Amino acid sequence: MKERKITWFTQFSYGCGNLLGSGPLAITSAWLLIYLTTVCKIDPIPAATVVALPTLFDVILNPVMGFITDNFYKTALGRKFGRRRFFILLGIPLMLVYPLMWLPTSNVLYHLLTFLAFELIYTSVMIPYETLAVEMTSDFNTRTYLTGSKAAMGKVANFLASGIPGLFFLICGDDQSNPVPYIATACTYCVIMMVSLTLLYFNSWERSPEEVVEEDVSSLGEALKKLYVDNLSTLKLKVFRHHLGMYLFGFGAEWLFTSTFTYFVVYVLNQQKALAASMNSLSAVLQLISTFITMAVVAKIGFKKPYIMGLSVVILATLGYIFTALFGYHEATALILIITCVFGLGTGAVYYIPWSTYTFMADVDEAVTDRRREGVYAGAMTMAGKLMRFIVVQALGIVLAVNGFDKNASVQPESAVNAILGVFLFGVCGLAIVGIIFTIKMKLDHRTHQIVIDEVARVHNGGRKEDVKPEVKKIVEELSGFKYEECFGNNDMGYHKGDKFFTPKNTVVFLAIVIIIVLFFVISLK
Repeated sequence: MKERKITWFTQFSYGCGNLLGSGPLAITSAWLLIYLTTVCKIDPIPAATVVALPTLFDVILNPVMGFITDNFYKTALGRKFGRRRFFILLGIPLMLVYPLMWLPTSNVLYHLLTFLAFELIYTSVMIPYETLAVEMTSDFNTRTYLTGSKAAMGKVANFLASGIPGLFFLICGDDQSNPVPYIATACTYCVIMMVSLTLLYFNSWERSPEEVVEEDVSSLGEALKKLYVDNLSTLKLKVFRHHLGMYLFGFGAEWLFTSTFTYFVVYVLNQQKALAASMNSLSAVLQLISTFITMAVVAKIGFKKPYIMGLSVVILATLGYIFTALFGYHEATALILIITCVFGLGTGAVYYIPWSTYTFMADVDEAVTDRRREGVYAGAMTMAGKLMRFIVVQALGIVLAVNGFDKNASVQPESAVNAILGVFLFGVCGLAIVGIIFTIKMKLDHRTHQIVIDEVARVHNGGRKEDVKPEVKKIVEELSGFKYEECFGNNDMGYHKGDKFFTPKNTVVFLAIVIIIVLFFVISLK
């Protein structure tokens, strides 16, 4: 691939795409559930279903979108506008759907359908966006700075997503039933997303059709089989399994914290929503600073220690918030401020590192499959993240309902207050601990990644596999989970014509996912 110059403005414009990636997600996580329960007067479990079910829809949509973008050069539109960037261009006017999610109605079906529509648009933009860093450069450091810009703009998005509603709460008042701050927030952020996607489209690029090897499929059924086989095949890559553990449990802790924090401030500390918005804004600013620090630290020492430290700070800050509630410091604003500062400065790594290390999964996969499958990994990772988010949000709604949360009460029963504290202690801290365990298992770093890149280049340039150096062989095997002799396409990794639709191992994984989804959905209907 011919390298093009990436300027500071290229990095900035690429990062702006994450104003869409992080912004609406942060607003939804922090405010949609409490908006549906307190403004629209929807019971906790149906409200949680509205928030969680579109996320579940994405579990199916993400790999489909990854497959579509990987193969979109076959169309005239793809060749003219790009197999990835076409969807970014299409998404610009479709951002107008976002404010429709926030109309103040108690109609559960309306909220569900509008959120489903936005999730469809969101995914059709974000899956292509996630692959662009890999498309734009193969250099480790340049790619790191691109993903760093993305992570930094994610912090800006988090600040805007908390600061904008906070501003409108101050202007319009903190009346629990007032929908105006939410609607104003949605309209404002809609404009921000349209501008950010415009910058992204005109300042990004991707591999040309001549540089991409496409795999032909004979029918829709064959395409669906390829989609299924390719996405489940990512779990065969050892380094990706460890990466998923880092990502799912680390981000799961953050998602659960964010979804619960507003309830904690309003119903455990008995403070106003404006305080929750202010604390979220402060945390976002500090996370932006933390992200830049993390970028520099990762460039020098790798990502394992910073990520473990970040998750440890999540645990420490969560325990600090619990302390303020249990020991009567409900109005100790200074103490809450200190805990928030610690949380914000320590957790930039939790957001930045998984999406930075993700960009190198396709490089290791290439050593195994001898193919470039960025879209497959973007779809698989985002799909897994959506499934985890569905579980987290749905579980929160169930816990609140089971423990007597009253949508009409400004003061909640003791059982609901204790449930919120329990979610903080066992949910947030427990997920973070599991994320730390997976991080310790991860073997990918700057050195091992470069060794894999160099080995792929050597083999592609005619080098014999028999001439591989022992250290290189060991590293390729550690990262891939395959014997070296089985690499470079000498295996059953991914789709091959004639594959069986369901192998025994894949069937077990598929059924496990279906059972989890059905259980949560059945509980939601009760």
